[in-house]
Parts: sequence; C-alpha cells; structure tokens
Amino acid sequence: MKFGDRLKKSRLEKGLTQEQVAQNLYVTRQTISGWENEISYPDIINLIKLSDYYQVSLDTLLKEDRGMREYMEKKEVTKSLRPVYNMLMFTDLLLIVLLISNIMDFIKLGILFIPTLFLVLFTVYALNRLKSFDSSSSLGLTYEWQKYLSGYKGLKYALVLPTFIILSGLIISVLKGMLVGGPIFLAGLIILIPIVTKKRWH
Repeated sequence: MKFGDRLKKSRLEKGLTQEQVAQNLYVTRQTISGWENEISYPDIINLIKLSDYYQVSLDTLLKEDRGMREYMEKKEVTKSLRPVYNMLMFTDLLLIVLLISNIMDFIKLGILFIPTLFLVLFTVYALNRLKSFDSSSSLGLTYEWQKYLSGYKGLKYALVLPTFIILSGLIISVLKGMLVGGPIFLAGLIILIPIVTKKRWH
C-alpha cells in the first residue's frame, strides 16, 4: 500500500475528515489532501505528528513506499547542494560588482578584467547546470525569484537579465569604448542564446 493510501485509510478508520485532521495538525485541508493523493509529502516533523496522531508506526507509514523514500532522499540532496548553490550565487554577484566597479572607475582591475569576466561566465554556466539538474530531479534548489529569471515562469521573465546585460554592454561601449563594453555585450548574448533556443518555447 502506498503512503497516501495508508494515510487515507488511517484517517477513515478513525472516522475523521481531512478538515479535522488539518485543524489538529495546524495545516490546511489542501495539505492533507496533497499528502493523501501524493501530490506532496510531509516533512519529517509532520511525518512524526501523523505517526502519533494516527497511532501508526513510521515503519508502517513508509513501508514499501518508493515515492516517499525518493522525496526524503531528494530533500537530503537539496540540503547538501544548497550551500554550493548559494556560494556560486555569492561568487557570481561579487565578481559582477568587481566588473561594474572597474567600469565605473572605482577600482582598476587592469589585465584582470578579462579573466574576471570569464569567471563570471563560468559561474553562470555552473549555476545553469545546477538549475538543469534541479529541474530534471525536482530538488527545489531555486528560490522563487530565480524561477522567474531562469525561465521557469515563462520566456518574458527569462529575457530580463540577458536584455539588461546586452543593453549595459551597448551603453558602456558608447561611453567607454568597445574594448570595455564589447565583452559585456558578448556575455549577454551568451546567456541569451540558450534561453531563446530552449525546446519548451517552441
């Protein structure tokens, strides 16, 4: 028997409605419905509450249920990868601040400008690979605002970041010359091309 079926069976044996269970566990009725239909799964705290509430052992609740086991494993992978994801984001932002500071003449990177630009591209590439892995495995690594920028919420949101970078490159090219603005413009194009060629837009 699947996890959701066990939950439903336990609830019906006690003659309870989803609304009653939801009130006692301090969650919504939709949450209980989601658990019973295996649209979502409870976290470990709610899993223990369910076990106590229905007086069913965790072993019985989870027995032979592949979906719940996969969910728990994915949560562990997410927990392990989240610091890597955050560090890449922090590194990327720091490098972008350095590049902008150099362009605005706050600091002088000199010959380090191009290597710094490549480091930005590498970290963006690494973040995109991690996002692809996240999407295929449904690990939930991205924050809500990142789903918009990555294109998860639609093409128009995904175009915001590369368009901003391309326009910045053009403006900087006019103000500071092609040697400075050109690589930024190119970076915007490199980010833009995979977004517009994704199969889901066709």
